[in-house]
Amino acid sequence: MIEQSVTNINIRNQKNMKRWGIVLMIPLIIAFIVTCCLGAKWKDSLRVNRVIVQGLHILSVQQIFSLANIQLKMPFDSIDIFRIHERILQQPFVQSARVTRHYPDAIDIQIVERVPIASVNNGHLNYIDTEKIVLPYIESSSSLDLPIISGVDSVHQSKVGEKIENPELAIAINLLQIAILIDSTLYHFISEINMNDGKDIILYSSDVGVPILLGRDDIEKKLLTLQTFWNNYVKPPNAQSLQYVDLRFNDQVVVKWRTEEQQTKASL
Repeated sequence: MIEQSVTNINIRNQKNMKRWGIVLMIPLIIAFIVTCCLGAKWKDSLRVNRVIVQGLHILSVQQIFSLANIQLKMPFDSIDIFRIHERILQQPFVQSARVTRHYPDAIDIQIVERVPIASVNNGHLNYIDTEKIVLPYIESSSSLDLPIISGVDSVHQSKVGEKIENPELAIAINLLQIAILIDSTLYHFISEINMNDGKDIILYSSDVGVPILLGRDDIEKKLLTLQTFWNNYVKPPNAQSLQYVDLRFNDQVVVKWRTEEQQTKASL
């Protein structure tokens, strides 16, 4: 009998605990529902007050604003992040973009721009990046004084936003990348790369427009030779007297001066 009484007491205690558990849960459930309602009402009251654009070096903030087409004071949760992202990607200079909400009132736009490495002339002056994407000419606060790539036929048929699949263009871009790795001043020294329809590559200097016959092999070695020669032998007063520089020979630079009939050689 004692064991049965203990069992009955335990059963009653368990029922009481369950009852109290249910009683205690009711306020929690009500609080949760009220919180959700207030949260939904709060979210409905939110408006766009700020648009933050980051990562720009070439494009302007106004250009991204125009593409995003976000109206201030519009309901915050009505913003279609996907459509904004798609509109921004229509700008050829935008390589990638990320659009996020920052509660309570900001839209954050992170931009990664394409960086042009050279200019091309396809009937209009355009730019091209290392991925061979044609970029439009654009007025920018950043300096875009870039070398011109010429002597590549397929450039003339290209359109903005297209990728030009041409081995000659790839060689020219690679040459400029090598120049940048050697020294950024060497890259800026080059005003034009004439791919010469598959024949010897000709560079033109940015200071006095001297033609530099480069050939097709040992590009890195020849660019280093060019930099050494120019720094050591070509001074501002006599640069105007240069007729051409020939780097097609091993370990030497052949130079033709305008004031001399004969060629001179500089061994480096």
